Amino acid sequence: MTTMEQIEATLARITAHQEQSVLSFEAFKAQIAASQEAADRRADEAERRAAEAARDTKELKQQIGGLGNKFGSFTEGLLLPSVEKMLSERFGITTFTMRMKSRKGDEWMELDGFGFANGEKNIGFIVEVKSHLDRKSIEQTLKQLHRFAEFYPQYKGMTLYGIIAAVDALSPATRQAVYDAGLYLVTVQDEVAEMSVPPSSFVPFSTIV
Repeated sequence: MTTMEQIEATLARITAHQEQSVLSFEAFKAQIAASQEAADRRADEAERRAAEAARDTKELKQQIGGLGNKFGSFTEGLLLPSVEKMLSERFGITTFTMRMKSRKGDEWMELDGFGFANGEKNIGFIVEVKSHLDRKSIEQTLKQLHRFAEFYPQYKGMTLYGIIAAVDALSPATRQAVYDAGLYLVTVQDEVAEMSVPPSSFVPFSTIV
């Protein structure tokens, strides 16, 4: 082979290598692009699933909240008629209202129940129904007693008392805490609501509106 033929053969090999390199690089770029598309699809799918999970969680919270409200309304609907009867028989209450609500400025006061008797008695009872009774519930009821006059001035001069109607089973300590606060207590035993007999040391809390 002449020198010229050797040079041409070498150039041919170089050209072939260059062409192969170009093809390999193009294949590499195509592979990178395909991988990027796959990654983008996975990212989009993950984002879609996250959005669906967030939406499902929000709906579940709304449903749970709705169930809680329905349970509260259901509980009040069962207990309050019994409480009304107790107030009538024991204290001579003549008027009873469920879910009484009043506004003062930007604040609202809502009572689960309110019973009263005008005339010589002129007494009233705030009734709060609690599915779970704790010290915070007791404090809330006392706060309503103290602030009642601000939201219901039409009952001026009335002597006001408080009752807590508890759905769940109560420990002796919780019962005693209710009585120590001067509040009457209604409990549910064997699906029957009854007003518990206070201890001999019980002194009912009262405030004049």
